[in-house]
Amino acid sequence: MYSSRIFNKINSIIDVTYFGKFIVLLLIFYYGNLAYVAIIDPQGLVYSGFLDHHLNYINWLRNSYLYTSNVLAHSIGIDSHISLPYKLVTPKASVTTVYDCLGIGIFCFWNAFVLANQDTLARKIKWWMSGLVSIWIINNIRMTLLLLAVDKGMNYNAFMNHHDLYNLVAYGIIALFIYLYTVKYNQGTANLHGQPNYTT
Repeated sequence: MYSSRIFNKINSIIDVTYFGKFIVLLLIFYYGNLAYVAIIDPQGLVYSGFLDHHLNYINWLRNSYLYTSNVLAHSIGIDSHISLPYKLVTPKASVTTVYDCLGIGIFCFWNAFVLANQDTLARKIKWWMSGLVSIWIINNIRMTLLLLAVDKGMNYNAFMNHHDLYNLVAYGIIALFIYLYTVKYNQGTANLHGQPNYTT
């Protein structure tokens, strides 16, 4: 009885059920990705050639960054080309897209947030895709600007490491998305229960 009151008190401050689901999903996505990377690594202890050659979404994501950033680089006058599997190259410098550059952790965070919420499938898909596309666009812009910086010899880490800056911007946008999602969800719940809904 006492433990139940404690749980209710905690649950009045934070949604314990949602938070638990979110943490479990985040761990599954994050460590599941690491496990998958180990499986598609030819140097790993357990290697699957089929998954590596046919279902290697890590390479798909990396290539999407390389090809898109290459187009963006050319659009701002940078003479770049792609050197598969990892590099975007100019005559003066190059940018290498290793696993840590792909934003997998941020994708995992957003996936866990959306799936842990109780909402309609259509709204989940809408918000899920919006977040994924936003994260992807930000990383393409970061790669393009980084290539510009290294090509021009700029001190691009003068104030903050570019990985940290990307994470800061990406998580900032996710925080905005979470706020907007929560507001929209609460408005929808209020309407569903016949409560007044005020807009400005």
